[in-house]
Amino acid sequence: MTQVLAVSRRNQPHSRASTRVRVLVVGAGIGGLAAAIRLAHAGYAVTLVERHAEPGGRAGVWKSKGFTFDTGPSMVMMREYWDELFTAVDRRLDDYITLIRCDPCYRLHFADGSRLEITSDLPQLIANFERIEPGCGPRALEWLAHTGELYRRGIGFIRRGMDRPWAVLQLGQMGLRYGRAALGDLQAMTRRFFRDERLRQAVTFQTLYLGLSPYASPGIYGLLAHTEIAGGIYYPIGGMHQLATALEAVGKELGVQYHYDADVTRLATEAHRVTAARLADGREIKADIVVANADLPYTYTHLLGEPYPRIDRKKFSCSVVLLCLGVNRTFPDLLHHNLVVSSDLLESCRLLCDEHRMPADPSFYVVATTRTDPAQAPPGCESLFVLVLAPSQDPDHPVDWSVEAPKVEQRTLERLEALGCRDLRQHIVTRKLMTPADFTGKFGNLRGEAFGLSHGLTQIGYFRPRNRHAQYRNLYFVGQSTHPGCGLPMVLISAELVTGRICREIPRGR
Repeated sequence: MTQVLAVSRRNQPHSRASTRVRVLVVGAGIGGLAAAIRLAHAGYAVTLVERHAEPGGRAGVWKSKGFTFDTGPSMVMMREYWDELFTAVDRRLDDYITLIRCDPCYRLHFADGSRLEITSDLPQLIANFERIEPGCGPRALEWLAHTGELYRRGIGFIRRGMDRPWAVLQLGQMGLRYGRAALGDLQAMTRRFFRDERLRQAVTFQTLYLGLSPYASPGIYGLLAHTEIAGGIYYPIGGMHQLATALEAVGKELGVQYHYDADVTRLATEAHRVTAARLADGREIKADIVVANADLPYTYTHLLGEPYPRIDRKKFSCSVVLLCLGVNRTFPDLLHHNLVVSSDLLESCRLLCDEHRMPADPSFYVVATTRTDPAQAPPGCESLFVLVLAPSQDPDHPVDWSVEAPKVEQRTLERLEALGCRDLRQHIVTRKLMTPADFTGKFGNLRGEAFGLSHGLTQIGYFRPRNRHAQYRNLYFVGQSTHPGCGLPMVLISAELVTGRICREIPRGR
């Protein structure tokens, strides 16, 4: 007989247990963790189940031979959204985690051998830009002002709920100039301020954080480079996984019940409601509300047994190949964050995003975490996290990653050595390779994509999958493939929006 796992209601401060609405959060990614603490603080009885043994989802950690590696997000941008989240549940972020600002933010390495450091030190930034394009300083300041206003207005738009058709019309509230800029071509906008292609790449490559080509991006994403410079980027002592453990700690204080190694295989439905979640071990969890932090297409296909409507017409973001390298020496020339730009970024992005093929020299990103947190490696050693852009799967012509991944690894190691990491391969103590196939197997990403559904104009805002199921009206979604999109700040906004909607539609006491 199927066992029933009752949702615990102990240590819940807001109302009598007998009247509490039971919420089940499926998935302990950052979005699920953030939604859980917001709902618990609002007075709901919250249980969170996670198929893996620990919280974090893609913000994972791998440890080997004294080395510690992030296996997902590698920096904290838009710190204010973390502060807001903790403030919303009557906590202080600094009481749970130590964030260190990384400045310079990162260094870009171009194919011609030139380098550019991006920094929040404005005079130094302008000087760095001027070395690439003499005389561009005044235009660079204009660009900062323009993208700053785009950020202010764009974030205001993004933080609105998108559950009504007229939400898309609210873009007009950005004003004629900035509404046009938001919908326009990112490259065309950038050419107004910079002539040198390297500078244009430096202030547009950030769309790759979304798995979107900077040559096929709407202008709204010009705000990404601005946020790095104006707001800075941070790293948590102990690694990015500390963000997940901090959220879990807050949740425990608020009475959230966590169950790990609990694999949900099906959501049971009845008429217009989800009635329970069934686990692989036969247990069943009943709840009044379900919040799915599992990737949205996966939730539809595997947990509801129905594909997301017209999923074959959707565009997916690109993916990544990840290398974790523990080495028994240091490479002082590396900053904490380093980006190696493809010799032909336009062609590389076309292959990745349009043809779903692996370029010969894709852009890649190197993180040397010991620059900020020496404890991430043994003394005199280095923990290197290398993220290589890769295609998501074309269902008709899938990549065989068992064959392609070792080739990518070898080429990347060679390019790292050419970059200045001399004899790198001779000093590797431990290593791990992750491919798009792992994103499918471990996280359920339909096409092996690393950043969810793509973020082009036809798949953002009102046109992105909604955060509540159309038929099952107590099933909500949080995370990268619903509004507003991927990236840690957007996922935090996603949690804010979905919990606000739940509180309006299904009050906590009844």
